[in-house]
This record gives sequence, C-alpha cells and structure tokens, in this order.
Amino acid sequence: MYSMLSVLLAIGALSTASAAEATTTSTNGGLCYASCSADESGQEVCKFTTKVNLYAGELGYYQFEECGDDVNPTLGMEVGKTYQFIQTDRSNYYHPLGLLTFHGAHADADELEPSIVPPDSSSECDKNMTCAAPMYYVDGDYKGTYSNNEDLLAVTSDEDNFGLDDYEPLFFHPLPEWIGYGEMSVFLKIDDDTDYTKDIFYFCHIHQFMTGRIKLLRNGQPIQKDVHLPELGYEYDMPAEHDEQCGTYGLNKFKLPHEECPEKFVCDVPPGNNELMQFSSCIDSMNCAMMVGE
Repeated sequence: MYSMLSVLLAIGALSTASAAEATTTSTNGGLCYASCSADESGQEVCKFTTKVNLYAGELGYYQFEECGDDVNPTLGMEVGKTYQFIQTDRSNYYHPLGLLTFHGAHADADELEPSIVPPDSSSECDKNMTCAAPMYYVDGDYKGTYSNNEDLLAVTSDEDNFGLDDYEPLFFHPLPEWIGYGEMSVFLKIDDDTDYTKDIFYFCHIHQFMTGRIKLLRNGQPIQKDVHLPELGYEYDMPAEHDEQCGTYGLNKFKLPHEECPEKFVCDVPPGNNELMQFSSCIDSMNCAMMVGE
C-alpha cells in the first residue's frame, strides 16, 4: 500500500517526484564507488553517504550521495579497505542498514556476523568469531566489542558483539531523539584474503525488499565478473505516474473515477489552480483506497 511518511512529505511539499528520481541504473561502468580519503595518520576510509528515496517504492529505496540520483545502485567495494556507511540524513530514520550475503535477513538469509562463514568459503572463522562483519557506531562511539579492523579497534577473537543490538533500536525512537544521537555509521572491511567469490548486499533491518547489491573488488576488478550472484529474487517497485506525482505508492489503481468510490471527495477546488487540482486528486485517491479497504 502507500507509505504514510511519503504522504505527509508530499502534502507538505506538494511533491512532483519525477521518474528520474526512481532510476535503478548505476554509473561508472555499472558500479558506484565510495569517496576515499586518508586521515592524518594515513588510514584510508571510503565513505558512502546513505539516504532513502521515500518516493521510489512502497517503503522507499536506498540512495547514496556518491551515486547521484540512482536508486538501489550497485556498489563496488575493494576487499581489504575500510568502508563507512553514514546514516545521518533524516531520511534514514526507521531504516538501519545491514549487510549480508543474500538478499535480506527477512528471508532467513545469513547476515555478515563474526560467527557466520560466508557461503562456499573454506574459512574457519566461525570457530573464533573472526568472520568479517559490520561495526556499528553512534556519534563516534563503537557499540560493540568485536573487530576485524585494526584501524578501528584491535583485532579480536571470540567476541560476537558488533554493535547492532545497540544501534538498531535507536531507529525506533522518536525522530527528534534519533536526530539528536549524532552521526550513525556502519563500518565494514572485507578481509583481503577472503575466498568468498560472490556478491554481498546492503539492506534495511526493519523493512523487507529494501536491498541493493555490492560487488567485491580485488585490485579494482570485480571478483565475480559478468554475473550477478546470488540473485536478488524479486523485482523492484516502479511507481506509476500518478504515484510519482503524489509521492506515494499503490494509489494509481484508486485514481478517480473508480467504480467503488464517489465521483469526488474534495470539493470546491478552484479551476485553473493546477497545483491544488493535483493535490486534491492525490487526496481523492487516498480516500478511495481507504473506502475500498486496501
């Protein structure tokens, strides 16, 4: 059905989201790359600045400032490098980012965790909890005890707390409180000696089907070339024109006239006021959807 958060934003802005905002293509040869820089100590961090396009589907889809307007871009990540996913933009609210080897924890797929060996890998990292996993930070404070990244924290063994259990609950707090927590970040380093050869995924811990692909690179080249495996397993939402104009998803089939709804819900719309006419058309569709009961 339609996203009420998107509806509220649309009402406030009389949104006219365009099809260009919902593209699912990537640039740079099909991959989007992070912005990498070194600090004073010479430690390099590659950053993806995370946002959510609330108009791109029923629940929204991830975007990254480094990838332009692309929705669900395929990211390129070099093994052995440190990556930071920054979730400070308020569109990230209710969308804590996770990382895994299949297309969603909601589908009972294994996440990247210290005690989980990637599929088809010969690693025995599960025995001492040293498998590659994200590390969750709130305002510069690491919320876990595990580490596979000496640039962030001394490498550990037999530690399984990577901070998620403290990070994710904050995204359920009231929005003003969530904003006040400061920079929300997810760090990830895939060990450079990994023998895992397929792709991994970024996803939302709260909402299913908000998933995008990450191609692992070695020396700038995809470890898995010319094929996308594992398969995503579903198609992305593609909002219809009416939904794009309203900033909603799933309202198009309730656009008036509709056989189960009145001729109109919003009365006395001034003729010639195109912006208000469009707005009233969106409200009509919302009311029709509620009347029909979907």
